[in-house]
Amino acid sequence: MKNKNSGVQLITYANSLGHNLSDLKHILDHYLKPAIKGVHLLPLFPSSSDRGFAPLTHREINPKFGTSTDLEKLSSDYELMTDLIVNHISSQSKYFQDYLQKGDCSRYANFFIEAQKFSRRWHHKKPKLKFLCFLDSAFEQLTKNMRRLDFIFHKNGINRLSLHKIYRPRPGSPFIKFKLINGANRYLLCTFSADQIDLNIKNVAVKKKFIGDIKYLKQLGISFLRLDAVAYTGKKRGTNNFLIPETIAFIKWLSKQASKENIKIVPEVHSHYKAQLLLAELDEIDYVYDFSLPFLMLNALFTGQGKYLKDWLIIRPANSISNLDTHDGIGVVDVKDLLPKTEITKTSQKIISNGGNATMRATGKNSENVDVYQINCTYFSALAENEQAYIAARAIQLFLPGIPQIYYVGLLVGKNDEDLLRKTNIGRDINRHFYKIKEIKKELRRPVVKKLFKLCKTRNTHLAFQGKYKLKKSPDDIIEILWTHKKDSLLLKINLKNYTTEIIENKKRKIF
Repeated sequence: MKNKNSGVQLITYANSLGHNLSDLKHILDHYLKPAIKGVHLLPLFPSSSDRGFAPLTHREINPKFGTSTDLEKLSSDYELMTDLIVNHISSQSKYFQDYLQKGDCSRYANFFIEAQKFSRRWHHKKPKLKFLCFLDSAFEQLTKNMRRLDFIFHKNGINRLSLHKIYRPRPGSPFIKFKLINGANRYLLCTFSADQIDLNIKNVAVKKKFIGDIKYLKQLGISFLRLDAVAYTGKKRGTNNFLIPETIAFIKWLSKQASKENIKIVPEVHSHYKAQLLLAELDEIDYVYDFSLPFLMLNALFTGQGKYLKDWLIIRPANSISNLDTHDGIGVVDVKDLLPKTEITKTSQKIISNGGNATMRATGKNSENVDVYQINCTYFSALAENEQAYIAARAIQLFLPGIPQIYYVGLLVGKNDEDLLRKTNIGRDINRHFYKIKEIKKELRRPVVKKLFKLCKTRNTHLAFQGKYKLKKSPDDIIEILWTHKKDSLLLKINLKNYTTEIIENKKRKIF
């Protein structure tokens, strides 16, 4: 099993800690540096919506955030990760705008997935004889027209059964109608929104675009790429379009391109836990996300019993990036079959109850949510703002193999931002507070934040984390994790019932 241990990475937007990359560098250097080793910068590119996840291009820094020089300065002191958004492109991008203007004559016509192309069965070579070729084309056109006129078994020319199979994180058909400049209607696949047009990864030109994107980001000092929404990239009639073999092949291909530039890739996949186990074992994959951990951790702390959490920690990939919070909500689909359905329901209800009316308003089909299968709430609010429980959760996270990531709101132990939610009516904004330097200084004086920083510094500097990890056998209400490296050792002991956290160094000295 791969074991790639590393220090703490911060997850943040370029304008969430201060106003831009320059402010962020100042804040990192003067206030946060003891706690972190690297930074995952959420999308840096010009974008038309979804807080950067509807990019116009990957080869330009959004001028509101700063310049490429600002990014290069950051990369000189911190290991940097950013997002390569591989599933879609903005409807305002040059690619899609050219397509709207020129239709089939556009050089980008095959960048996108039209309904008629998605639904067609023909994958064979055209006949060489002109007469047979004419018949073949006529038959194809006839079938296409029949599909278009059949409102019982087809919708916009697509078989309703195929539409029903397609998995997406929001209800309804993913095919959205667009009108070309000549008045023609085209139905295009949009997994997330009408502003995020899915890309055709089978197209050679699309692949060349990604190669150029990777090379550009390497020049700016990026060491890791998070492959955003990569599980949706494979599109095939008759499948659910989610992490199908074509997608796995694409991830492997992307990884090889990134490897040429000495960049590590991390596929972002919210799915059944077995998907992470599969990806983690592939030679081409550097890291996978442990999206099961946040929900399992909450279940253990709510119930005072660690059975389900321990079961996961035993099989969890060593090359995992662990997190308890991200810019998205707390995932529920990731714990299917790791928790009984009754426990999933109880834990979900407890999170929403602890987060209050704001979490209820921000979750599910409310507040323009992209993913109805996540609960929008800060991790601190999910724990009813219990500081001891929060520190216990972070201690367990920071004692796991791989790379621990902490979201900027979580690093400052932030609660739900109800004001921002009311202002934007976007569910995920409940966990996307904007911090100014004055506020950051105030938060850093809180005892709970100081304790978290001490835990992070221990993870970043202690020699024991260079050695072997062991989840020790213990009663259901106790978590014990041991790290040993030559003469150095650290033992973490957590009581899930009263949330006490102890760290013992070299079997004798209590350091936390």
